[in-house]
Amino acid sequence: MGLVELNPAEIETFLYVLFRVGAMFLFVPILGSRQVPLQMRIGLALMMSISIFPMVRPQTLPPVSRGMFELVVYLFSEVTIGFAIGYASRLIFTAVQVAGTLVDFQMGFGVVNVIDPQTESNVSITAQFQNVLTILVFLAADAHHIVIQAVSQSFHLIDPRHVDFSTYTPEFILQIFASMFVVAIKIAAPIMAILFLIGVGLGLVARTVPQMNVFIVGFPLQIGVGLLMVGLSMTFFIIVLQDQINLLPDQLMGLMQTF
Repeated sequence: MGLVELNPAEIETFLYVLFRVGAMFLFVPILGSRQVPLQMRIGLALMMSISIFPMVRPQTLPPVSRGMFELVVYLFSEVTIGFAIGYASRLIFTAVQVAGTLVDFQMGFGVVNVIDPQTESNVSITAQFQNVLTILVFLAADAHHIVIQAVSQSFHLIDPRHVDFSTYTPEFILQIFASMFVVAIKIAAPIMAILFLIGVGLGLVARTVPQMNVFIVGFPLQIGVGLLMVGLSMTFFIIVLQDQINLLPDQLMGLMQTF
């Protein structure tokens, strides 16, 4: 079936698919990065829309609009669904960046930032290092396939005729958002605990030996121990990431069921 053979109603239906998939590509990790050329992202969204369109049943898409205003409303609902799917999958990377920022603050790297190529924003050194590892784990676990499968299943699970964005939808998104803070604390907890104990020890030394300048001693000590703990906790870090990636299909499924 070629696009040139579609009637106006089918072209409008294809626009619904394209807008939902395209909105997902704006927020999805890695593929939605600003380092990926815009032409490539548009091409991927178009190719995926063409692949998904023949499998979409007409009753799972908004009806043919009867005017420009109605068309804009339907397209807005499709964009919102795509944004929600991409946003839920990106929260894993947000949790990693929060954990790295907490660790660097304890180590004394709070003002040492680098540019994150994905978001073009300033992030801490440890956060960027863990973010690169997260990308590798994300791809190795085929999590990008999970997101693509989720947006494909959304055309069978969500009935656009009854999308009302009830109060449970933002509540579910807030639950996912809050759980990412828990994940960030889990990732940073081993390193922060050791650095906290070192800080307590240096405080006791400062009280017992006032002649010692604990700031000069403590600064390189915290950096060295912090970097050592970052390396030793890599296994735990990957285990936490894998657990979150395993939960990703259920989170995306639950999100789509709230619409």
